[in-house]
Amino acid sequence: MPLCVLRVLLDTRQTVSEELPPEIERNYLGGRGAATWLLTHRVAPATGPLSPANPLIFSAGALAGMGIAATGGFVASTRSPITRLMSHSWAQGNWGGALRRAGYDVLMLEGQCAEWSYIQIDDAQVRVQPAAELLGLDTRATARALQQKLGDGYRVLCIGPAGEAGVAYSTIVAEGTYPAEPAGTGAIMARKRVKAIAVRGSRPRAPADAARAAVVAAGIRRRIAASELAEGIRQYGSLFYCGHAAEWGAFTSRNGQEGRVPHLPALDRAVFAARGKREPRGCEGCPLPCYTTYVKRSGEPMAYPELEALAGFGAWCGITNADALILANELCLRLGLDVAATSAAIGFMMECQQRELNRSGTLPWGDDDAVLGAIERLGQRHEKRDVLSLGVGEMKEIFFGSEAFAPQAKGLALPAIDPRAMHEIALALASSPIGGDFRYAMAYEELLAEPPAWLPDEPSHPQAVKGKAVRLIWHERFAAALDAAGLCRRLALMAYQVMPAELSELIAAALGRVITGGELARLGERIVTLERLFARREATPDALPARWAETPLGEGRAAGHLPALDDLLGDYYRRHGWSEAGDPTPERLEELGIAAP
Repeated sequence: MPLCVLRVLLDTRQTVSEELPPEIERNYLGGRGAATWLLTHRVAPATGPLSPANPLIFSAGALAGMGIAATGGFVASTRSPITRLMSHSWAQGNWGGALRRAGYDVLMLEGQCAEWSYIQIDDAQVRVQPAAELLGLDTRATARALQQKLGDGYRVLCIGPAGEAGVAYSTIVAEGTYPAEPAGTGAIMARKRVKAIAVRGSRPRAPADAARAAVVAAGIRRRIAASELAEGIRQYGSLFYCGHAAEWGAFTSRNGQEGRVPHLPALDRAVFAARGKREPRGCEGCPLPCYTTYVKRSGEPMAYPELEALAGFGAWCGITNADALILANELCLRLGLDVAATSAAIGFMMECQQRELNRSGTLPWGDDDAVLGAIERLGQRHEKRDVLSLGVGEMKEIFFGSEAFAPQAKGLALPAIDPRAMHEIALALASSPIGGDFRYAMAYEELLAEPPAWLPDEPSHPQAVKGKAVRLIWHERFAAALDAAGLCRRLALMAYQVMPAELSELIAAALGRVITGGELARLGERIVTLERLFARREATPDALPARWAETPLGEGRAAGHLPALDDLLGDYYRRHGWSEAGDPTPERLEELGIAAP
């Protein structure tokens, strides 16, 4: 069935419903696949990220809106103001399912509103409404205000005060709970002067074979019930991985200068789990809720930190107090800030001040109050733009001599898992076509003592080279297929509870056509390759900053190790069927059925 795109022309407040050619659904399925095709074919190479002509795309996968568990999330996509590359931000929850039930596979925002607005989608009724009364509200308050104003059944995503203030790494938050990560799309939503999008859909999509889908879902639930890993993710979220990360030396301190984090025991996952009453949250009908919120005495929720918050604020920036780290994480959610990018920017500024490249002295290492104050200021408008709001990729251009220790790749902030300890993660950071975030491929296996048996090749320890390219490519393809289908990547990859064969079965049950394992892999490869083509327009190298590529740690489990990027990248390019320089070859494009954009 052709994919339906709702185009909202913000300049004129008009809407257009467009069906894409049927071959787009056949070749890219939907979700991230459709968004990648649209950005590649509808955005001229000369279009700047901050131009009104740069669209902001929200897509829900082919399984969304059908009542299939863990399919309610969405992908936000655009040309990133941070990297100039294609940007995808992933969010869980229920917003994507609501969009599909409203009758749309993709929402594309074009142009720019003359004044701050929000978009209301109620099935076929689409309105662009004034948003003056929402300005200044945090992400939780915005979602609550619109739900109270519009009535039951609406799912709301929005930006927070940081987006309004022009922070480059501001982010979108869905339902006051689910951040769209990594950074890039929130700043474009702010640039378009769209504060929020509220969706209500009343027309569920019917799977072609509901009984077949139920059988597959039942098998996944049985695996979850018997899995120690699943129970760990249920209890701790991604913090489940902190033990193995610490064991292999992946937590480093002072922006990666030192290989030991003496205060890490005070930030153990058990410390956060015992901090107060918690409630699990997850996608629509999820059998493994992996988000948790604390519940304050007032009944107000407070976000439970993920691995990126512990590694970034705790290890890199030096926060030693669990309560301060929880508050930093909560401030990021409410203000609409990407946690990885915020902690990277603060840690980088701390080192710039340590080296006297910046003499303000406002951010000493490990100062909880200074970190919290810096985050709060990012949510405030200033007459003169705060340097911290620019993000690491631009900040390194200001402080001469800082590029070697700026935690970024292709302009995107690195999550604070040290790639000198985890070489598949190093390869993922260097090669990702959206910039330096290993969550593009969701390659968490190095953080597991026993990776799933269904991964290709033999497992090797985190600091080896063997098998890394093969396994990263497997993750890339599977993640892309999951995003095109709309099945939660945290369930399938962070928790490793869904096998590719089960995804194929779910897609077949939903759409009524057979999709083999080979076709699923080719779907993922086609999406990844098209994203690579987009990235190569900018000719940005696949590399890591000098600190993480050339300077070994002197202490800790990862001491003396450096990722063998030349060997890793050579194997990675070869196995993708790309040139020695990392460009998809004409032969590979023809094999995948990709027409030149």
